[in-house]
Amino acid sequence: MGSRRFDWRWVALIVLLVVLVNRANLPWQLVVVAVAAGGGYLLREGWRIWRLYGGQPARTRVQYWRGQRYESGPARPGPALPDWSGLKPAVLHLIFGMILLLIALALLLQSLGL
Repeated sequence: MGSRRFDWRWVALIVLLVVLVNRANLPWQLVVVAVAAGGGYLLREGWRIWRLYGGQPARTRVQYWRGQRYESGPARPGPALPDWSGLKPAVLHLIFGMILLLIALALLLQSLGL
């Protein structure tokens, strides 16, 4: 038997696409909430990926010699900028999340007549 797992993100994507396709027949509040939720999720995932590939700050190397403790190299103040292989998925998530949030904002302003 295979090790297949159910991934709810595909169901959420299909629901989002159905909501966007049927946006003329659905209440505008539902459309705005669905698009904003999708954008918020993508922003959260992008930030999570960014933090994951940012790495931990470098630690000070500690050595002991004849009973004395020596620390070499100061620790960096924070996480490093991720390399491009880790940055690509995060940037894609962040860009598409911002696009969806801007679409939700545009739909909200259009529905309110502003």
